[in-house]
Amino acid sequence: MNSRTLIIGLGNTILSDDGAGILVAREIKKRRNGLKSIDIVEASLGGIGLIDLMADYNTVIIVDSIKTENGSPGTFYKLNINDLGDTAYPCSSHLLDLRTTIELGKKMGYNMPESIDIYAIEIRENTTFSESLSPEVEKTIPELAKKIVEELILIFFL
Repeated sequence: MNSRTLIIGLGNTILSDDGAGILVAREIKKRRNGLKSIDIVEASLGGIGLIDLMADYNTVIIVDSIKTENGSPGTFYKLNINDLGDTAYPCSSHLLDLRTTIELGKKMGYNMPESIDIYAIEIRENTTFSESLSPEVEKTIPELAKKIVEELILIFFL
């Protein structure tokens, strides 16, 4: 396996705040001056569809939205694959959680990432058709992009 790094911005930009992960990925593209070797993709998929995207990367950073019961919109969290709990095998491959997707990819013989970090932005709305973000989430986009780029610079240059 090579040591390539991939950033995946997940979401749907026509479902209000659900597009936050994609918009962070776009902002990172604008800011990645010294990090041209990092691949950045936008995706509106999950589950088994992520296997092909992540295969053959050593490090993957996923940026996505999250909606919890007690979170404040615009707050972001950094998680790793171990924070996601145990694997689960639902009746549909489209419903695979990330940890199960990684395990399945390995069992299928794919070279799956050794390191996966997840940045999750707490959102307000993801069921209304709109290309606009809530103000709290919109304010977070450049802040989170800056944080991710700074962390990558530390990893690559220190």
